[in-house]
Amino acid sequence: MIKVIRLLAAAALLVFCLQVFSDNKADVDLWGNLGFVTAWPGSPDFHRTNTFSFTEPNHPWVNHEWLSEYLLRQVYDVAGDQGLLLLKVLLGLALVLLMHESMRRDNVSPAIRWLCLLLIVSTIGYGFSTRPHLFTYLLYASFLFLLRHHAQRMTPLVLIPLLGLLWTNLHGAFFIGIVLLGLFVLLEAIKGLVRPAERLPRRQLLLLLLALVLFVGLTFVNPYGPRLWGFIFESAGKPRPYLSEWAPLNPLAHFASHPDFLMLSLLSVLVVLRRGPKRDPTWMTILGLSFLAAWLMRRNIPLFAITAAFVVPARASDWAGKRVESMLAAIPAAVRAGVLILAIVVSAWFTVHFNKTAPRRIEVPQNRFPSEIVEFMARSDLHGNALVFFDWAELCIWKLDPACSALRSNAGRSACKVFLDGRFTDAYSAKVVDDYLNFLYLGPHWENALSNYPTDILLIHTGNPVFKEMARRDDWQMVCTNRIAGLFLKKAEHHAFLARLQAGEIAPPTARKEVFFP
Repeated sequence: MIKVIRLLAAAALLVFCLQVFSDNKADVDLWGNLGFVTAWPGSPDFHRTNTFSFTEPNHPWVNHEWLSEYLLRQVYDVAGDQGLLLLKVLLGLALVLLMHESMRRDNVSPAIRWLCLLLIVSTIGYGFSTRPHLFTYLLYASFLFLLRHHAQRMTPLVLIPLLGLLWTNLHGAFFIGIVLLGLFVLLEAIKGLVRPAERLPRRQLLLLLLALVLFVGLTFVNPYGPRLWGFIFESAGKPRPYLSEWAPLNPLAHFASHPDFLMLSLLSVLVVLRRGPKRDPTWMTILGLSFLAAWLMRRNIPLFAITAAFVVPARASDWAGKRVESMLAAIPAAVRAGVLILAIVVSAWFTVHFNKTAPRRIEVPQNRFPSEIVEFMARSDLHGNALVFFDWAELCIWKLDPACSALRSNAGRSACKVFLDGRFTDAYSAKVVDDYLNFLYLGPHWENALSNYPTDILLIHTGNPVFKEMARRDDWQMVCTNRIAGLFLKKAEHHAFLARLQAGEIAPPTARKEVFFP
């Protein structure tokens, strides 16, 4: 019966992972992540400038996640959106296997291992959508695994620079690996002075330092050379309060969306405060810094959860492992098996049915994206210079701009360029970003976005403060609206289109219940 329970526990964990990692809602950047890069660097189709905007089409663009976008597009071309969902699930399972193996090597008790993985996987689920960040999660965990279990071997000297080279081209967060490795070497050197018995041999510290130097050197092997580092330094110093995932965590306001993170935070604090033989100052510091980063910026929550997987379970097992195992052993085996079977069934139902119309397709939620209005714009060949709410800009680029690789077969149609999209300061100057945000939220000189740029189309959220202001203007006409978006056209530029629309020559937007990517 013990073997059966273990198999059921493994199945319950696996199905829960599938539930968390199989979320099939489109991310706001998904269209850009698939449409911006379809060619290898050196090809004329590899974009090095903004390209898709009418405000700054020639602005230099350092695409810090070009390789991820290239790989995602190749998967999509071969296997469609089902392939993208499968890739996301596989990356998540690889991450879980790495964390599980670390816990096994740390001799974490099976019960603590299982409970911790459930909590950690749930916490990682925040933001686990089809995006380049997934590669950072896996590579960050790989670095932690190497430092945790192979720091006294030659392995890191070989793997860290190679993984670092890959990470550099996959996602701009590669600098986290450099910070982690440098911090580990520094803390281990300090620990060697304070606790000579626990110090890492000097030879290993030198090898790790060499691995760090090689990693930094290989970061220059990218399509942009040293310009990539310029982008990293510039981007790191720019706050983005208008993006929810860049904001600090508020435990009261965000309790409903992050109860798992708060539970993991409490557990981490408890095991860190408790004294014991496994209280390694190096790993306690790394955990503490990742904890602080998650509270300062919500997008770091998954990185904290991954860090916790390599530190917290060993401490928790040392503290409460035997007691938890004894408590579980006191429960009749049939009851434990029944609870696990119920958990499998419930989790499987959630995986397939909860908030999903077609679990094997990427769904475009109609309460987040005005798909029918964008389809109307494409069908009517409405072209011009569009200021679009930033969550929808990359969708518009994919559907309305022949320069986007998604529309190569439709290259003869007219283009619709955007004012600004989700790349923000990666591809736009600070002035354009400021003018854009001031317009949407009626900031200082908000009309600059209309008077200083050739803007003639607006697709804005009904919740934006400027929406009501534009509805009152005589020089703009609201063509259509739904519960989240309104489409406005500048009368002087689109009088012919508006006349055809009024005469019934152009069919109005048609509402759709189900919309799937693309």
